[in-house]
Amino acid sequence: MNKRILNENRRGWICTLLLLCCLFFQVKEVSAESLQTGSINVTGVVTDSKGETIIGASVVEVGTTNGTITGIDGDFSIQVAPGAKLRITYIGYKEKEYVITKSSSLKVTLEEDSKLIDEVVVVGYGTQKKANLTGSVAAVNFTDVASMPVANTANMLQGRLPGVMLTNNGAQAGKDTPEIRIRGVGTLSDNNNPMVLIDGVESSVSQISEIPADDIETVSVLKDAASASIYGVRAANGVILVTTKRGMEQKPQISYSGNIVLQTPTVLPSFLNSADWAQMYNEAHNSNTYTAEMIQKLRDGSDPDHFANTDWADALFRNALMHQHHLSVNGGSQNVRYMLSAQYFNQDGILEYTGNKRYNFRSNVDATLGRVKLGLNLAGSKQEIEEPVTSVDGSGLMRYLSWSTRPTVPVKYSNGHWGCVDGSSLSQSQFKNPLEEMSQGNKENDQYRFDGKVFGELDIIDGLKFRSSLAYKYYMQTTSAFSPKNTLRYDAEGNVLNTIGTNSLKDYHYIESTYINENILTYDWKIKSHSFNFLAGHSIQAYRMDKNESSKQGFPTDNIYEMDGGTSNDKVTGSAKENSLQSFFGRINYNFADRYLFEVNIRHDGSSRMPKAHRYATFPSFSGAWIMTNEKFLEDVKFLSSLKLRASWGKLGNQEIGDYAYTSLLAADGNYYFGSTKNIGLRPKAVANDDIKWETTTITDFGVDASFWQGRISAIFDWFDKNTSDILLQLPMPSSYLGTLSAPYQNAGEVRNRGWELSANYFDQKGDFSWQAGFSLSAVKNKILDMRGVENISNNTINREGAPIGSYYGLKAVGLYRTEADLNRTTIVDGKEVVITQFNQKPSLGDIMYEDVNGDGNITDDDRDIIGNPFPKMQYSFNLGFAWKNLDLSMFWQGVSGLYRYNWDETTTWCGNRTIRWEDHYTEDNPNGSMPRLGNTFNDKYSSFWLSKVDYLRLKNLEIGYTFRQPQLGHFGIQSIRLYLAGTNLLTFTPLDDYDPEKKSSDSRNDVHPNTRTYSFGVNVKF
Repeated sequence: MNKRILNENRRGWICTLLLLCCLFFQVKEVSAESLQTGSINVTGVVTDSKGETIIGASVVEVGTTNGTITGIDGDFSIQVAPGAKLRITYIGYKEKEYVITKSSSLKVTLEEDSKLIDEVVVVGYGTQKKANLTGSVAAVNFTDVASMPVANTANMLQGRLPGVMLTNNGAQAGKDTPEIRIRGVGTLSDNNNPMVLIDGVESSVSQISEIPADDIETVSVLKDAASASIYGVRAANGVILVTTKRGMEQKPQISYSGNIVLQTPTVLPSFLNSADWAQMYNEAHNSNTYTAEMIQKLRDGSDPDHFANTDWADALFRNALMHQHHLSVNGGSQNVRYMLSAQYFNQDGILEYTGNKRYNFRSNVDATLGRVKLGLNLAGSKQEIEEPVTSVDGSGLMRYLSWSTRPTVPVKYSNGHWGCVDGSSLSQSQFKNPLEEMSQGNKENDQYRFDGKVFGELDIIDGLKFRSSLAYKYYMQTTSAFSPKNTLRYDAEGNVLNTIGTNSLKDYHYIESTYINENILTYDWKIKSHSFNFLAGHSIQAYRMDKNESSKQGFPTDNIYEMDGGTSNDKVTGSAKENSLQSFFGRINYNFADRYLFEVNIRHDGSSRMPKAHRYATFPSFSGAWIMTNEKFLEDVKFLSSLKLRASWGKLGNQEIGDYAYTSLLAADGNYYFGSTKNIGLRPKAVANDDIKWETTTITDFGVDASFWQGRISAIFDWFDKNTSDILLQLPMPSSYLGTLSAPYQNAGEVRNRGWELSANYFDQKGDFSWQAGFSLSAVKNKILDMRGVENISNNTINREGAPIGSYYGLKAVGLYRTEADLNRTTIVDGKEVVITQFNQKPSLGDIMYEDVNGDGNITDDDRDIIGNPFPKMQYSFNLGFAWKNLDLSMFWQGVSGLYRYNWDETTTWCGNRTIRWEDHYTEDNPNGSMPRLGNTFNDKYSSFWLSKVDYLRLKNLEIGYTFRQPQLGHFGIQSIRLYLAGTNLLTFTPLDDYDPEKKSSDSRNDVHPNTRTYSFGVNVKF
């Protein structure tokens, strides 16, 4: 990597890091107190509430390291000091303590921990005991993951929720929101994002990314219709529920967490050196552009201004620092509880000239006044994203890196000018210097969020409660991008190579606001072995978006960033849209003797996005569960702690179809005349269809939940069938009918996702040592069932009946032409044997050989077919963790199998960098080369040759920590200090070279910003 000179701020952070590391390794634990003379002998037996002995229970003298564990008969013996306190603990049970004053024999009965027995998970409009769930719900406790050194909180979910596929779209600072798919892709439209609610208020995946991990209590994912149908038309793609921390009845507890993180790219491409690149340029263009003398200069570096050897990936990317600091206060009394927090986050991007700063605050307050409960949630953030004027992904700077730079040109000449030509005859117009592009102009991108929610709850009578809430959300983005005059380009001698252009300024302003009111009535009723829970609710919400953009050119200097400084080509555009939703919903839960569970959900939604004839729709679900271990016939099966069978069926809706899909919009682009005066008129843009209705997703789910040996081992299995029908499509229609109009939307498509999920966890302990392990596996098969016979081809992908959504589409490569026999391969056409040609030409040795799919003897685009599946066959993860006294270690691995991605190159336009895989291309001297010959456009076609297998197994997180709890800390008002070292993406095992295997399927040219590897040192302090 090029070494960037650290500024004073960075030097300060490095010094701080070294100081904290010294403290980490120098602070020693207070040694165990030596036993006093005349110690007391204590013996005993530990059993559970049923009288069964507990093996491996921890027996420790409090405040010392003196301890033992119970044997095979639950017995123990320990020597303690007079007046000592003895603590007995075991996983899944409440701890007990005894003050020892004389030798004694204890009979200890540990009670099951109700917190584990009554563990609750967040579900729609409330919580439920995990043991009583009838639907498929997965959850992550953020206490276990909050220390992960990532810039984006949503990335902490990756691999931890079976059936949830999270894919990073690059790690550009401030623009690294991942793609999340729950149980596959269910619709043919672009929006397959799940519904997200933060503390009950509808939000977005990007907003999860911005919440400090230390503010989050849990994240629940509702995967089946039984759990998600309570959200009706917004739940077809699954639901993610984020719950933030709330105040507790305790003395004020102040907590600080902070870390400093070193970021590096996970992988950068290894490009050809300049001499090899120049030789291949000559070969690809059949020219002598680079002479033997030039190539020698490229090899020996004797003329770096004209014949450089630049590693452009190394020049663009850097090692960068990131640090974050979070401070919170949690406390309260029986009547008032509060949680207040603030965070400062500062990230330098690994790409030069990129970065991100964010400021967050959150305030959750609860008050109880007799039968009335009141609450107020406030949260907000400001984000400042540093980025170049030229976009990074897509056809921007990442495209420049691979396609518009070459290693023969230096980043800068020795005269200080930016490099743009080498010593050959190649024109500077064929070259774009990304570092020059990034350094030019000025872009300010600021984003503001504010979320507020006030709610009240009235306990009318025992069991009957009414709750009402009003929420308001506000989001604003302001962007100002100034592009300077076309910078004069110079060669190494200082000669001007281009003329001056004009400069321009674009201002962009975007605002979203949402109001949500919910009113919910709940009633809990129990009679003998029968328990009922009723919920009825009403919700209304209104959304509005406004955006405008203005631009001007002709600024007198490149130092004026205000619109009034422009003198020409002023332009203003703007638009707005609104939508609203009204819903009525209800739920009934029935529990008989904790053995038989039933749940019914129903939601009746009305949306302004639908025409009046179909504005309202109803979405029901039914689910049930049988807790078999509460039956008498399983009472004596000691190893089986719990066994539950689940089944559910239900319907969900999808309203993410645009705001005005049912009507014909007007475009202000028609001209008409009154006399000699030209006026702008309005014309329809599309044919209206006021008979469209909801896209509907129907899900059937069967599940098994089990645990063994007092809960040490737990497992969950689900099989599901998810079918989405009435998908909106624009089917082709005769141009004689449409004219210049777009085709109307019609309910015409159907897609199925079918799969399974398995997860298992193990936890145990012996004395001061505890350990845990877990894994998850999931697989989803996606298939388009109906498109009314229509195929939708988009570049290198296709939507076709019987195939997955977005299937890879191209020619089927069957190898390279390596022999004369290959060149003379034949097929039978109209009863005659003919030699197969490619695009009406005879191929040459070293060309890619394609399959003649249609059998006409000539390879053309008509021979394209489905060549791959963009979805993985399976995704998996596993975790391991250990703890001994105050030391803890954990690791988390995540991976996918059966995954393919395009890794496409051109063989003819050899103007940009190429990776070292091209060292092994076909030539007369290398007839067995793995890459095709250079200079043939046939080889540039999208084909299976360019599909790479990108299965990977990645060490997503490794963390080691130590917690100091010595009594001496109390003198400083400190309860505990935890220091830790952590890293992400530390190891990756994959067959793919040069690029990160984790990327979205739409990226065929490796145009995505690289992902990051991080190394972190952090501290958590509780006062």
